Amino acid sequence: MKLIFSIALGLWGGTFGWGASQAHTYGLDASSVGRAGSVTTEASNPHAALYNPALLGTVSESTLAFSTLITQVSVNPIGPVVLPESQRNSEDPVSGTVAMPRLSQTRWSLGLTIPVTLKKLSRKVGFGFSASGPYEKLRSFNAYAPDDFYSARYGTADGQLKGTTSLGIELISNHLFFGAGLSLFLSGAGTAETTLSDNPTSRMNLDVVLQSAPVVGLYGQWDAFASALTYHQSIHPQLEQAMKARIQILKNTSIQQPLFMKGSLYYEPEMLEWEVQNQWNRWLVSAGLSYQLWNRYQAPILITETQDAEGTRYQTQDTQVSAQNTWNPRCSLSYEFSRSWSTSLGYQFRPTPFTNLSGSSNLLDSNTHILGASIRTQWVENGLFEGPLGLGVFGQYHHFEKRTFSKTDATRAGYPEVHFSGNAFLVGVSAEVPL
Repeated sequence: MKLIFSIALGLWGGTFGWGASQAHTYGLDASSVGRAGSVTTEASNPHAALYNPALLGTVSESTLAFSTLITQVSVNPIGPVVLPESQRNSEDPVSGTVAMPRLSQTRWSLGLTIPVTLKKLSRKVGFGFSASGPYEKLRSFNAYAPDDFYSARYGTADGQLKGTTSLGIELISNHLFFGAGLSLFLSGAGTAETTLSDNPTSRMNLDVVLQSAPVVGLYGQWDAFASALTYHQSIHPQLEQAMKARIQILKNTSIQQPLFMKGSLYYEPEMLEWEVQNQWNRWLVSAGLSYQLWNRYQAPILITETQDAEGTRYQTQDTQVSAQNTWNPRCSLSYEFSRSWSTSLGYQFRPTPFTNLSGSSNLLDSNTHILGASIRTQWVENGLFEGPLGLGVFGQYHHFEKRTFSKTDATRAGYPEVHFSGNAFLVGVSAEVPL
């Protein structure tokens, strides 16, 4: 039995893990990173397909943008606390220090906007595509045991190859625009049979399903003032795996051991965002508010179900935590030094949706303060492209507020108190060219 469980857990990933969306956790280019996400009113946004499809209706020329960035997440050691079962040498409670691994990834992003001519409509229409992911791999999923330490935000969802395609159209000439698109993600389910003997044999069937989540946006502009309203549906792919094992214990004797596993792979909350922006000479000021629906959060816990020889069923005691919806304010300030040089600063406050972490779950999360900065330039006479080459350098810092939550069960991992604190940062460069 322990062999089967070890194989199953090994297929799902390691002990520690993280989860969240790259575009909304960090950003995708110099503008979105430097302005801490305040780009749903930026008409020249090369990643409009994801941030606000309505901006595609303002596109007058095709644009291609590419960015590369390095991220690192550090969590301070936790302890001494009762260790998770996976880190003990015995079944009895053992105290020690939990060292969360430092998460470092190199990521890329690609944004494309193309104007579409529809003479019969007499309105501007635009097409856009946005994609991002890590260089090291295409997909990486993790699910954890109920007493593992893990975070709800960083590393899993933003470690996936993700693509969004959208269309935008002009509703009222030069004033009001609407857009919609789809973000694509994968879910899966399958069955397996295996015989563990001196000649192990197995067969497996796994169906991978391509699913989509809509993105909808509105954008309005009046002289120097602009406003936007966007909606993103939640994303929470799941995997289900059924296994029927036949285990040979003597030469002519074997037992049947069924096993069923399921789990949420990662979670991106449903979001409704509103933002306003105004231009004063060389200054560009914006403020926004994101309402995120975390009350449907599903923890990435691996739920396992099996039965004994008498047919009695046993299932993992799920330790889902309650979460509440959050309001996430943000603001940004940009300044044009000249027609070729500009800089941006941004701030976002990301409150934790998990107000009570005193239960048996060891989910880690806290209020987060995000600061971003970027410098961009237009290289007109570049000798490479007919149009101006836009270059940007950007960075961002995330501060996790120190948080302490007490545990009541002296036999469970995390007892007596968990002290959570840490930070994350990124640096990167981006390029943008007209096609």
